[in-house]
Amino acid sequence: MQSGELFPNFRRMRMLRNWGGHRRRHAGPFSIIAKTPVPGLYVNCGWGTGGFKATPGAAHVFAWTIARDEPHPINAPFTIERFRDGYLIDEAAAAAVAH
Repeated sequence: MQSGELFPNFRRMRMLRNWGGHRRRHAGPFSIIAKTPVPGLYVNCGWGTGGFKATPGAAHVFAWTIARDEPHPINAPFTIERFRDGYLIDEAAAAAVAH
């Protein structure tokens, strides 16, 4: 089913640009920089809307994590397990964004 069938007024709508995705709106960020339970598998993901600003620093600590097979002190809290355990990271001052 197309949107024009559900919303007939949309048939005349013209879009200049479109974006789809999530934008975090809670106390703990979604970012994960960690080794996983799978041997040799590491993840650096979930940056949301401001990730491009964190890329240089994230790359540094991610390289450390991969090379030493242990988390850098900066990215140690950014594990996938924090979602299971309910541990939130407060990085409001570090994010430098107003959301």
